[in-house]
Amino acid sequence: MIDYFWIAAGALLLGAIVWVIALPRYWQRHYPAETNEDWLRLRQRELAGESEQLQQEAALRLIEDGVVDELPLPGAPKAPSKAAQWIGILMLTLSVVLLYQRLGGWEDVTIARALSDVERAQPAEIIALIARIESRAEARPGNADYALLLGEYYLSGNDPAAASDYFDRLIAMGATAPEILGKAAQAEFLANDRQLSAQARARAEQALAINTAEPAALATLGMAAFEAADFRAAIQYWERLQALEAPGSRGHSMLAQIIERARVALGEAPSGEAPSVGAGGSPDGLSDAASGSLGVEVVVRAPERASVPNGSVVFVLARPAGAEQGMPIAVSRTQPDSWPLAIRLDDRQSMAGQLISESKAVSIEVQVSIDGQPGRENALYWGRVDAVEVGVAEPVVITLGDQ
Repeated sequence: MIDYFWIAAGALLLGAIVWVIALPRYWQRHYPAETNEDWLRLRQRELAGESEQLQQEAALRLIEDGVVDELPLPGAPKAPSKAAQWIGILMLTLSVVLLYQRLGGWEDVTIARALSDVERAQPAEIIALIARIESRAEARPGNADYALLLGEYYLSGNDPAAASDYFDRLIAMGATAPEILGKAAQAEFLANDRQLSAQARARAEQALAINTAEPAALATLGMAAFEAADFRAAIQYWERLQALEAPGSRGHSMLAQIIERARVALGEAPSGEAPSVGAGGSPDGLSDAASGSLGVEVVVRAPERASVPNGSVVFVLARPAGAEQGMPIAVSRTQPDSWPLAIRLDDRQSMAGQLISESKAVSIEVQVSIDGQPGRENALYWGRVDAVEVGVAEPVVITLGDQ
C-alpha cells in the first residue's frame, strides 16, 4: 500500500530545498548581488547631473572592474530575504503536520501513545483501543505491526479464528520470524477444533527449523501428537518445552503432570494424580501449560428468573483478590450461544504484562453488556466472587444477577 505521508513529506522537503537553497543560488548567478546593484545606483545618482554618455561610461567601467557582472535589468526580481526564507520553511513544516493529520498518520501516533500507557487503562478504554487498532488495520492492511498486535491479542483472548486471520496476513506480507510461524500454527490448530492441517504443521516445523526452542510450535505439535494418540512424540515435544521453564515454576510443574499423563497412556507410569483428559482427548489446560501458565476455571450461569438477550457480550475479569476496581489482571470477552458458559482465565488473557499464574488468589467479576461495552455501568447483569484460588481444577460458579 502506498504511504501517502512519505510521498507528501518528500515533495514538501524537495520544495523546501528549492526555496531555501536552489533559488538563492539562481538569483545570485543570474542577477547582481543587492550590494553591487545599490553601489551602481549610488554612482548613477552621483552622475545624475552629468550627460547620459558619462553615466553609460561609468557603468561600463564597473563591469570591467568586476564590481558587477552585468548591468541590472529593469524590473529584475530580488532574491528572497532571510525572513522570507524562514517563513517558507515554517509554512512547509506546518503543511507536513497538516497533511500528516489529514492522511491519517496522526491516528497512528495517538494509538502508539495509548499503547505506551495501557497499564493504567481501564477495560473499557482497552476495548475501545482495540477497536481503533482494528479500524486502522483495515485502512492499512499492509501494516505488519497492527496485524501482529491483533493476532496476539485474539490468540490470548480465546478467539483463535480471528488470530489466525491476522497471522495469515503477516505471513502473506513475507513474515518468517519463528515466533510468528509458531503462533500462526497454534491459532489455526485451535481454530480448527484441534485438527492439525498440513499448513499448520508446515508452519510449526518451519518455526522449529529456525528456532528449535520456539514455544508455540512445540506446544502445537505436542498437542496434535497427543490428539493423534502418538504419545511418544507428544512427550518429546513437551519435554523440550519443559526445558524452557525454570525448575520449580508453575509452568514446569504443570508440564510435568501432562508428560506423566502421556506416560500413563503408554503404560510407563502409574495413574494416580495425572491430569484429566478433556472431551477432545487433550489434557485439560494443555494449551495453557504450553505458555507455562495456570489459571482459573469459571462457569457463568444465566439469571434464574430472566433471560440474557441474544448477541450480548460477556466480560469475565480477574483482579487481585479483594479489589473491586482498577486494572484487571486478565480479561475474556465472548458472545455465548448457550448457557451455562465455561471460561478459562490464564496468562493468555493477561493485561499489560501481568500474569494471573503469579497470583495465589484473584477476584472474578462477570459483566453482561448488550452494547458490547465493558463496565458495571453498562452491564445488564453482573456477578462477582472474591478470593478464588489460582490453579485449582474445580471451577468457580457465578450466577448472574441484576445490577
